Amino acid sequence: MKPELHPDAQPVIDAFLANGGKSFEQIGDISTLRSGYETNCGLATMQGLEHIQSRDITAEWQSEPVHLRLYDEMPDADARPVVVFLHGGGWVIGNLNTHDSICRKIAAHAGCRVIAVNYRLAPEHKFPVPFNDCKVALDYIVQHAEQLGLNVHQMVFAGDSAGANMATLLGQNFSQQYGFALKAQVLLYPVVGVCTQTQSYAQYQSGFPLVQSTMLWFFDALFNQPEEYAQISLLNQPFLKANGDIFLLTLEHDPLRDEALLYLEKALQHGLNVEYHHLGGLMHGIFTIAGKLPVAEQYLERAAQFIAGKFKE
Repeated sequence: MKPELHPDAQPVIDAFLANGGKSFEQIGDISTLRSGYETNCGLATMQGLEHIQSRDITAEWQSEPVHLRLYDEMPDADARPVVVFLHGGGWVIGNLNTHDSICRKIAAHAGCRVIAVNYRLAPEHKFPVPFNDCKVALDYIVQHAEQLGLNVHQMVFAGDSAGANMATLLGQNFSQQYGFALKAQVLLYPVVGVCTQTQSYAQYQSGFPLVQSTMLWFFDALFNQPEEYAQISLLNQPFLKANGDIFLLTLEHDPLRDEALLYLEKALQHGLNVEYHHLGGLMHGIFTIAGKLPVAEQYLERAAQFIAGKFKE
């Protein structure tokens, strides 16, 4: 049965199908996939964000590389609230450029500094390298808060898809490791774990850029062996109020839809505050093409408003 699409998404999926309907893993070699993904994201960026200034930082911390991009409307201000953003892309594709307008949008509407982390990608750098890169970057950010103009006691973690997985793994363990509370966590259609037996995995096997086989391909690229799967499960981590309230967003036409509901259920069982949104008729990856999807831009503003509210509490 043909899936019912949101009016904003219909022309996007029509064009996708007209071009052959190949999901990510069918594009060809990884370099072609990465460059094509970056090009397509660049063609669908949100507009009107030129006032948000950015600068890149390359450093070394704990003998490991750190690559960050800072966004702020007031780049010279000190003690700024901060969102640490980790980009998605299945640990295989994506970079600072593909998610640039997402970070600009959050900075503009949450009134904060956004720090995006660039991490090394699989399959060249398999598990746990991408995760370790993000942990080292977070350590660097916390230790250099004054130089970066941050108030780390006003900190939120955010990410989409695989980036949301890594952001949440850091977030679920934040207060225990750093000794102070996190304000919130923003999970945009997250990978909760290797949850391939859900109904939504079975339901979405073709017709969209990201389907069941795409996720299996991403996992194969990331992991060295199946014994590592449990280490990325958000369901195996602590659910503590000191690690902040949660903004969770899921999409109807997404293999990852149902595993996020398992996360939601567990968060609520542990008494956490969750603002949950489910968007019908939309497919995975809407925020990297939000310039072509007004509904995606609207909900990214909603997420930014949630963040702004947490900074005021």
